[in-house]
Amino acid sequence: MHIQTPQRGPIARVMAIIGGIAVLALAATLGIVVLAVLLGLALIGAVIIAVRTWWLRHQMRRHGHRDKGAYRNSGITIIEGEYTKESRREPPDSR
Repeated sequence: MHIQTPQRGPIARVMAIIGGIAVLALAATLGIVVLAVLLGLALIGAVIIAVRTWWLRHQMRRHGHRDKGAYRNSGITIIEGEYTKESRREPPDSR
């Protein structure tokens, strides 16, 4: 079974080619814009994470917290040790 398509004139063919090129150009432009927006958002997110990490490390160093296995002492005395809690015995009733 053979389906016949209507014959197009030369003007219709040229218009179809121009329309196809326009659609491809629009799709490529839209793709580039979306890619640029996504890369920009990723860059902004990376900068925010880097600044936040730097700030937290700065605060930890400033307050004398442990950094890379060493204590940075800024006037804080650190006492390390262990303890055990024993229950307190009640004295017997002396009635």
